[in-house]
Amino acid sequence: MLGRHKGVKIACAIGLLALHLFCRATGFGQITTTFDSTALNQSKRAAYLPCKDLEESNNTLVVLRTGATELQGRLAIHLDTSIRCFANYLIFSDFEETYLGEHILNALDDVSANISNHHPDFDLYRRLKKEGRSSLATSELAGLPDAIASKSGNTHIPGWKLDKWKFLPMLKRTLQERPDMKWYVFIEADTFLFWSTLQQYLTSLNPSDPIHAGNSMFVGDTRFAHGGSGFVVSQPALQMVVEYYEAHKDEIESFTADHWCGDCVLGKTFTDAGVPFTNAWPAFQSDFPGTYPYIQASDHSV
Repeated sequence: MLGRHKGVKIACAIGLLALHLFCRATGFGQITTTFDSTALNQSKRAAYLPCKDLEESNNTLVVLRTGATELQGRLAIHLDTSIRCFANYLIFSDFEETYLGEHILNALDDVSANISNHHPDFDLYRRLKKEGRSSLATSELAGLPDAIASKSGNTHIPGWKLDKWKFLPMLKRTLQERPDMKWYVFIEADTFLFWSTLQQYLTSLNPSDPIHAGNSMFVGDTRFAHGGSGFVVSQPALQMVVEYYEAHKDEIESFTADHWCGDCVLGKTFTDAGVPFTNAWPAFQSDFPGTYPYIQASDHSV
């Protein structure tokens, strides 16, 4: 009796396997469905979230700066998480494209043609414009941030060489795109904003003042806001620095070519434009959660 039942089970199993293989080979019985994942993602991002209604949200534009080599590794998580809280945002890269339904602006459009067409820092940029992001090799892609970032940056990496050129053209395009905001908050693809904390900080500032605020850093005697920590610019300050950049573009580009640090170049330009620096530490800081010193701000001069 047991042996007979076992034989029936084996026969049934063989029959089911044969039917499965037949259906796979012929397509018989298959139901084909498709869905637009991009539309689904956009619908998800458009959904109402209470964090969009914080006091300064409608007056704040978040500007995220990224690059083609890190887009897949770092931007997608922002689109499904933090960006969903931002009522207003722009995304800049070194290659204009639509990614997961988002229009990515080219941060380098305003760089002088003689530089973008010939300077060795723009080798990657020229390849991207000609062949697109698909031309990137796996070895060129950036993923998660290093455990401890180099204080002088990865200046040998093509994406880093391009990055220092993005800041001032990006600020100019931002003002052109959204001239009506009180606050402009600039972040990178490995920056995380505590949105409610940021909004509380902004309510302590006067948007009518020329403000350039962030985590204080120095290169030599030049003080500037560390780009990776994020920094805040008021509308008057943005107008002042963009006007100065337009009037001194050749001089600034020459300085950028000889410098390794784009946020330092930006900090110097703010100072030259007459915008004072506001130290916003510890509201803005560059430490990883495991290395951040949890101390009272009053213990240190800021």
